[in-house]
Amino acid sequence: MPRIVDHDERRRQICDALLDVTAEVGVASATIRGVAERSGWSTGVIGHFFKNRKDLLLGGLRRAAEIHSEHNTRMLSTLEGLQALESILEGAMPLDRRRLAMCRIFFFFYAEAMCDEQLRLEIESYLVGWRRSVARAIRQAQEKGDLQPHLDARSISADLIGLVEGLATHAMLDPSALARLQEFSPIRFWVRRLALPSEAARDDAISDPVHQVVA
Repeated sequence: MPRIVDHDERRRQICDALLDVTAEVGVASATIRGVAERSGWSTGVIGHFFKNRKDLLLGGLRRAAEIHSEHNTRMLSTLEGLQALESILEGAMPLDRRRLAMCRIFFFFYAEAMCDEQLRLEIESYLVGWRRSVARAIRQAQEKGDLQPHLDARSISADLIGLVEGLATHAMLDPSALARLQEFSPIRFWVRRLALPSEAARDDAISDPVHQVVA
């Protein structure tokens, strides 16, 4: 009896292998052959699921979006207040190999989307979902009493995501900035600036190697 193949799972596994390769060599150097070597499947098997390299990269983009969405949902259901907000924001920063790969493939397609309306709409839908998750985390933090109640969650979510993407972009272009970011993410510092006075005061008592000021 022939073995039943879960095609969706196989596609995810191939895309995971692509993300691993992307973390090591970048998007431009990621090839079908390289993904085949990493995944253990032949180029023919990969060709059954993806018609060409561009299709494979697009699959990687969608897998990265899926991983990101799953992470956000998990953080919202398992963490509370500022911890959930910080974790959701840091989920899109290149703080480890997987998130590095996700940033690389997202930024690659950001550039492509500027000239491709269909792709732009797809990426826009990912960004809308991300902003909703961040806004929800902000509201939960406000309800918990961690954040100032007058803050507009939708506006602040857009601002914080802009901060995250700016930090990630610089890290992608400057190895020293990437090393600094991976050593200590500044997201907590900036999120706590939005906190209620009691929360901010507690945070100021904690040493911050990134923004510590020496008198």
